Amino acid sequence: MAQPTEALPFPDMFRRFRSTIGDHAFRGLVLVGTLQADTPSLLIAGLNPERVAFLLTDQSREKGLIAQCRARLEQVADQVSLRCSPDVWFCPNGDHSNVLSVYTGLRAVLDRWNDLERHEIAVDLTGGKATMTVGLAKAAHVLRLASVYVDSDYADNRPIPGTQRLATPEDPYLVFGDLEAAEACRLHNHHDYAGAERVFRDLARRVPDNQDYAIYADLSAAYLAWDSFVPQPAAMALDRVLAHNVLPDALQARRVTLEAQRQALTQLTAINQCLTNRHSQAADALAALNDLDQVLALLGSLHGAALRRAAQERYDVAALMRYRCLELLSQHRLATYSVWTAEPLFDAALQRVPDLKQRYRRVQREQGFRKVYDLPERSIALFEGYMLLQALDDPLVREWDIGLVRQRSYVRNTSILAHGFRAISRHEYEQFADIVENVLDRFFTIAQLPRYEWEQTYHFVTLAV
Repeated sequence: MAQPTEALPFPDMFRRFRSTIGDHAFRGLVLVGTLQADTPSLLIAGLNPERVAFLLTDQSREKGLIAQCRARLEQVADQVSLRCSPDVWFCPNGDHSNVLSVYTGLRAVLDRWNDLERHEIAVDLTGGKATMTVGLAKAAHVLRLASVYVDSDYADNRPIPGTQRLATPEDPYLVFGDLEAAEACRLHNHHDYAGAERVFRDLARRVPDNQDYAIYADLSAAYLAWDSFVPQPAAMALDRVLAHNVLPDALQARRVTLEAQRQALTQLTAINQCLTNRHSQAADALAALNDLDQVLALLGSLHGAALRRAAQERYDVAALMRYRCLELLSQHRLATYSVWTAEPLFDAALQRVPDLKQRYRRVQREQGFRKVYDLPERSIALFEGYMLLQALDDPLVREWDIGLVRQRSYVRNTSILAHGFRAISRHEYEQFADIVENVLDRFFTIAQLPRYEWEQTYHFVTLAV
């Protein structure tokens, strides 16, 4: 068995090496099958990981590398108490002497250590043949593993014992991170908020000095949750963005918009909690639907989602969001007459419009229904709601052809996401969207509110590439 370098005992070598470790710490360490035991022994003792794996070659097995490492580590037992006993070091089967076999061995290690985060695992790039080291470095980059290297001073092309020191190769993202950030911005601006957050989070971890990446990741996370109509996590993520007194230049100019969006999420959370609670009473639901701020938050979220899905050419989903806008507008207006569309009662409405039943039957006949019905006793569907609004002479539909709602909503009803089996074309979607836009204009006119400011709040902020 080979002995430690005679010029400097291994305990002294380790004592010097240990002073170079700093605060580097990893839970897992992967080493390649080198033919000298000093480097892996220094790394195991110095980093003291919870788990150790060796990608051995046939030659390193024959030379007894594992036994040599154990012997060296026994010499420094008074200096370090190993967290991973040599008895449980993992050595995958195979001759890991070429790039492909290194990949295979590393895969076996990661499968076994699947409870560890990737950044908690380091690979040693010091030993082994050049091709093995290149393969391991490439794999580490792709898999986002940490890399370590034992650097030394050299004499006669050999390391000088006692000069070994830990080096962590600089992450290429320190230079190329802005290229990845540009891709993340592109994903964000194309409404792939999950992809954008993933890239920004990785950049924030790998380039910690640039705090902008963490802020952008939180913004993408907020929009991802909001786009999925989960307002509470969205609000928490946006709070993290706004907690910074100074935002990146691309966001600082939009701080007022971000603050308005945070307020909108509070309103959206309130109406969402009320209307999704199975135990909500009619009075609570009517109060929420009569609260203009809450209705505007839900309406803006639906409208914004429709625009984003249309931009992605997902017209079926966009039409569904537009349809919900029409429904919400009628639900809100009917609530002002104390009519809850889920469980309609018309006592208050009949006091205001005593002949409502007759008016409703007349509206049905005007819309071409052969069979007319009394006031709905069950949940009110979209067009029923608009016929009721016309019977009530509500300003939202006064002197307006509600038949357009029935005609154009047919497109949505035949969608694969509704009752049909086909996709909606862009032309069909735009025809339906025109009707929704018309009703939205009428709504903001009677509410005496500026539509443009409302839309800006629900237009997700884009990032400069």
